[in-house]
Amino acid sequence: MADLEPRHIDWASAQIEDGTLTVELTGKGSKAWKARFENVLALLDTPHTTWGEVRLHKSTVNVAGVQQGGEPELRHFLESVVLQANSDTQPETPEDNAEGDADGEPDVDEQMTATFKTFAQQQED
Repeated sequence: MADLEPRHIDWASAQIEDGTLTVELTGKGSKAWKARFENVLALLDTPHTTWGEVRLHKSTVNVAGVQQGGEPELRHFLESVVLQANSDTQPETPEDNAEGDADGEPDVDEQMTATFKTFAQQQED
């Protein structure tokens, strides 16, 4: 089941304690969103020198081993994971269903264009 609204990281809630970042997510989560977050995390997560393990627990993201100087890269990484999880779990709008090729299949170019346009919205926020 898809979420009704995208989730975002509430950076105002960020806390570091003993090198572990704790930050809250806005919006209501679902099992599908959590699964997609964890799948994207597994795909993108490579060993980092400025942070360790990333874990999602309900509406909280915890990142162990955060080191000073890595904040911008970690922010970009977490925002990317959340954005992709949102993108993959949002319901299709009626316009999405109307678009497509002659077989009624969604146009891949249009889908990718829409995904890239969400990046602009993130920059405005």
